[in-house]
Amino acid sequence: MRRTMILTAFILGFSSTLGFAEEPTDAAKRIVQELGEQTVAAAKIEDKDARRKSLAVAATPAMDFNAIGAGVLAHTGVKVPTGMQAEVMDGVINYVARQIIGEIERIRPEQAKVGASTAKSDQEVRVGMLLAGVKDQIDADWVVKKQSEGWRVTDVMVAGNSLTAHFGGQLSRRARGELEQLVEFLRAETKRERVAALAQ
Repeated sequence: MRRTMILTAFILGFSSTLGFAEEPTDAAKRIVQELGEQTVAAAKIEDKDARRKSLAVAATPAMDFNAIGAGVLAHTGVKVPTGMQAEVMDGVINYVARQIIGEIERIRPEQAKVGASTAKSDQEVRVGMLLAGVKDQIDADWVVKKQSEGWRVTDVMVAGNSLTAHFGGQLSRRARGELEQLVEFLRAETKRERVAALAQ
């Protein structure tokens, strides 16, 4: 029995050194493919609240919203003191998530086609994916990075433009370099979303 266990451990160890472990491009493609399939399934739900919840559930395991939020915040040019970072980051993440969900609802993708992938390093892979709806589509490169908890999407490139830079630019114009204006805008957006949800 002991000999069998040692032999099994040896075979498993030997297999992993031969490259049987999942390659970075395969791991990244799998994450993007699952995200695409779940997004398409969620977009088909007719009830708006249920659809939005399903879209959020589909995005949560695949997307690193903290990394995306930090990227967006870096593009605003606003300096956030330590005591306010949690509130501002939550506001930024909620804003970005609402914008992404709104765009997916506009497209209402009916299929997700994963395309070519490019390994930038052992830690970063870009995976092309087309989310195609009847009238419009999102054709993007999904930037997938290796994090401590696994591979996660940290940015999206559309026509060579970064999602984090795009949303960071929007918030920068609203804030004009002022923390108070950024916080006020994020709070107003959250309140507006709550009011709209109650009105339905």
